[in-house]
This record gives sequence, C-alpha cells and structure tokens, in this order.
Amino acid sequence: MKALLIDAVEVKEIDIENTLEALQKAVDGYVEVVKLLPEQAVMIVNEDGHSRGLGVNLIASSVANTLIVGTALIVGVNGEEFTDVPEATIDSILYDYK
Repeated sequence: MKALLIDAVEVKEIDIENTLEALQKAVDGYVEVVKLLPEQAVMIVNEDGHSRGLGVNLIASSVANTLIVGTALIVGVNGEEFTDVPEATIDSILYDYK
C-alpha cells in the first residue's frame, strides 16, 4: 500500500504492507487513526505516544491541525479499509513539506 511516512525531520513516500502488524511497526506501537480528509485519507499514529513521552512531530501536527507525537503515516481510506494514499494528497503534502 502506498503511504506517506512522516517522522521528526522528513516526509517520504513508502510502500507498506496493509496489515495491522506492519502499521504498528511503522508507528512503534498500537495504532490510533486521526481523520484528515473525509472518505479520502487518515493519519495513523501511536496510540500511546503521549504517555510514552514521544517527541512532538511538527510536520504531522501541522498536517493534522492537532498535536501529534512520534512517527505518523498517512494512508487512503475506502469505507473502513485502508488503501493507497490518494495522489493528490501525496502531491499536496510533499509540495508543502518537502
């Protein structure tokens, strides 16, 4: 699945397996979903990031318009399923934050 990985210093396009285990590994823990664009894209973050004291992710926080800590992923959505992040979302975020 095509996704955007946002860490403390960069945004990059990645391919990630669409499994809970792969998503948990990418964010280093249990996943929490933050809605970004209704019916288009969501951000996946570490559910326990605040309590674990993970560092603030300024780029992800700016994208989500809320405080995000730790590494974040942006993926597309189709109903309840995660899908490839839409190309327009990739282009917009890479333009703004690369």
